[in-house]
Amino acid sequence: MKLLNDIGQFSEWEKVLVNSIDKIIVILAICSVPATIASLSRMSLSGFQISMGSHVAITISLVTAALIRHKLPIKFKLNLVLVITALVSLVGVMDWGLLGNGVLWSILSIIFVTLYYGIKAGAICALAFFIYVSIIGYFYINGVIQPQVDPNSYVVSVSGWMTGIIGALLPLSVTIVIIGTLYEAARDSLIKLERQRVEITILAERDDLTGIYNARVFHKMLQQAIERSKRHDSWVYLINIDLDNFKSINDNYGHHAGDAILCYIAKQLLNVTRGEDTLCRVGGDEFLMLIESPERHEPQELEAVIERIKTAIEIPYIYEKTKLSVRGSIGFAEYNAKATPHLKNKDDILKEADKAMFRNKEVSRTQEIS
Repeated sequence: MKLLNDIGQFSEWEKVLVNSIDKIIVILAICSVPATIASLSRMSLSGFQISMGSHVAITISLVTAALIRHKLPIKFKLNLVLVITALVSLVGVMDWGLLGNGVLWSILSIIFVTLYYGIKAGAICALAFFIYVSIIGYFYINGVIQPQVDPNSYVVSVSGWMTGIIGALLPLSVTIVIIGTLYEAARDSLIKLERQRVEITILAERDDLTGIYNARVFHKMLQQAIERSKRHDSWVYLINIDLDNFKSINDNYGHHAGDAILCYIAKQLLNVTRGEDTLCRVGGDEFLMLIESPERHEPQELEAVIERIKTAIEIPYIYEKTKLSVRGSIGFAEYNAKATPHLKNKDDILKEADKAMFRNKEVSRTQEIS
């Protein structure tokens, strides 16, 4: 995640890091004040050390940066935190060896390098620090560098414990902020991605106007129902519903009225559709309903279903104080792999239901004429 190499083109993770840097600077500034006081309190044991001067300079820098953080360029703030953590680590190891928190601060510094410049840079930084600590350790072991205080006295001193506790609290607090921020961002990103996936799925599977399934998804579901029927010797019923006088509503009241009627009819059909059944709009004023059953329905059962559909469709819809009514021509096809060998595939089933619907439409027209 080479943030500083391409600060103008943020990925989601980079944005998270940018948003968290101000929080990190404020935490470091607040905690650096008591940490510096604790560090200076060790002068009675060790005298003035380079690390103490660096702590004072770092505290002044952090407090100043925290106060004017909104005016500072993001690159400056990122590099400031990186330099400060590295400086505390290097000087701390040099002056105090294992008595200080330099090694702990190095971990935080390496984390920042990795986040800012990438894994490769982080690995190089970790290797360099390992070599540095090894050299300092060699010098301490061989007496080239002498401890600034008597270790036995230091570990039982108040200033030693204050410095140790506060010095450890700072990098741990910042690490918690980073991990917490990244966790929240990851969670939010996953929620966002899931929401987008659902929205994309809905857009791909649903009719734009009515919100019920579209023809593409319905054909897929019909094919799946056919396959289940072949495996389980079950029955598939396809009901074709075509609105008879929809065109006259469009012509007389406009397309807004027509769209309102289609949405109303879709809602009415859903009200008479079982949860396990499937309803779709295949275009214009035509709807399809898919019903699966382990057993073959009796003719009177199918007639009752069709009657419920017709009744639901024929309930008038009030559009701008005008009562609008439509009727539906309905036909159905039934499929079972063994009982209907003439229906070879879903296209045959669709044609069968279509023919039955047109026969019903002709009967209705004949009745109107007579």
